[in-house]
Amino acid sequence: MYLLSKVVAPILTKRPESVLRYGNSKSTTMRDLYMVFIIMAGILLRLFHYLDNRSLWLDELYLGISLIKMDFWELATQPLAYEQKAPLGYLWTVKFCVLLFGKGEMALRLFSLLSGIATLFVFVPVARYFLKPWAALVALALLALATPVVYHSVEAKQYATELLASVLALFFYLRYHRQTEIGPLLKWGVAGAVLLWFSYSVIFVLASLAITVSLDKILKRKWGRLFRYGWAFVPWLLSFGVIYGLFLGKTKDSAWLIHFFQHYYDAFLPLLPTSLNDLKWFPAKALSLLKNPMGQNALHLHWPYAYVLEHLRVVPFLLMVGGALLLAKKNRERFLVLVMPVLLVLFASGLKLYPFHERFLLFLFPMFTLLTCYGAQALNSFWGKRQKMPLVLGCLLLTPAVWNTVWEVYNPRLFTRKEASREALLFIQKNYQRGDVVYVYWNMRQAYAYYQEAYQLTFPVIQGKDVKNASATQTDYLKNLEPDFQQVKSHKRVLFLYNEYIKSDIGQFVGQPTWYFQSVPGKMLEPAFETLGKKLSQGFNAIGAVVSVYDVSPN
Repeated sequence: MYLLSKVVAPILTKRPESVLRYGNSKSTTMRDLYMVFIIMAGILLRLFHYLDNRSLWLDELYLGISLIKMDFWELATQPLAYEQKAPLGYLWTVKFCVLLFGKGEMALRLFSLLSGIATLFVFVPVARYFLKPWAALVALALLALATPVVYHSVEAKQYATELLASVLALFFYLRYHRQTEIGPLLKWGVAGAVLLWFSYSVIFVLASLAITVSLDKILKRKWGRLFRYGWAFVPWLLSFGVIYGLFLGKTKDSAWLIHFFQHYYDAFLPLLPTSLNDLKWFPAKALSLLKNPMGQNALHLHWPYAYVLEHLRVVPFLLMVGGALLLAKKNRERFLVLVMPVLLVLFASGLKLYPFHERFLLFLFPMFTLLTCYGAQALNSFWGKRQKMPLVLGCLLLTPAVWNTVWEVYNPRLFTRKEASREALLFIQKNYQRGDVVYVYWNMRQAYAYYQEAYQLTFPVIQGKDVKNASATQTDYLKNLEPDFQQVKSHKRVLFLYNEYIKSDIGQFVGQPTWYFQSVPGKMLEPAFETLGKKLSQGFNAIGAVVSVYDVSPN
């Protein structure tokens, strides 16, 4: 508590002038206590799910394999396994954690955890800059409790770091954008240039800040001030140019990946809508972003409560839109700072350069939240600043987050993206007997590759081939796997490991071949194994991961 108070105190005591206008010292002290409580709740919530140490899910496994098997130089110069992409700063920091703390899940997630915690602190002055004190408290509580934000803070992927970079970019803006001296502007330039090495998406925020500040100076005809901002903006441009030349320009998205986001998530804006379905994209995506990353949907609810809360999401949406319109009228520069990144992402989405979907929008969470809470405080002012209105609006916005948080702490199995790859492989390690062999289906090879290295698994394995694209029917598929089945016959038992849900591999087009996507992956092989021997009663089945045990020894 003492150390936490030392860290929090400077943030709580240094206030912009807009904050000092509201409230007396007693109310200010109470708000500070609420803010400390919210930050502590956010930290404890993240620590709880971090220490729960769930198994890595598919995307974490894809990236984790490179992080535990490649060295620093390889991470910088070689393509990552499974066509993964991540900023070098993130990769090297996580690799450093792996060297310090081992190859386990908690080491891979440590940097995300620290980023998630740091975001809570840095967001405080940002929220206070854009909002009145009570609305800033609501915005901070949304950041602390929203399930998507909490989840990515304990995920072995770069999204929590991208969120931190976005908030830091806003923080540096409010600290430096009124500076006129070269020294502070150069510091701003160096800070933004460094952020780009930890977050690719922050380029949208930095570009928006550069456009906003430059436009303001152009309209005011302050040409000297405009050119002086080059000390900040040129380092950003140079840093992004180096990153593009070394990394982004060499790893352009493949056709299969664009097809994946289009087919599964409809993640690209129709730049020129030509049909009713194209027009439906806009309200559909608005509702989608309210769910994720905003967390404005109460999970784990049954009808009719789920139905009611599903439709109550229109309230935060209207507050967000209303907040944007009112801010545009009152303060054009602040409006552009918050809205321009969203517009740039939408444009990039229309060009199919960036998916407008869930986790890829996490870095925009501060913009969405600040606009929503600005709309809430404007509504409060419209109703005559009634004493209970902030409480009502705060409860309305925070109810889904609080509900989800309570349920996911009470039952961590309900937390986002639970998978059981580790549990399945440890079940095999525990139950393996001499003479057994493990047949790893193709859609679990990434799990085996990571956990074999991280947990030093010792059982012998037959790596199943992915032959679906070379097979016209299920009969052809089983025939093409015959060499694998022949290898099994020389053992006493076979433990068959597969995932029931993963149907396509990296580099493959979703939905092809059609016959395969109409079946349950892995399960179609069970009859073939039953022809080799008797299926035993003991096995494992949890959250997609299945282990079936067959006695294939000669009678």
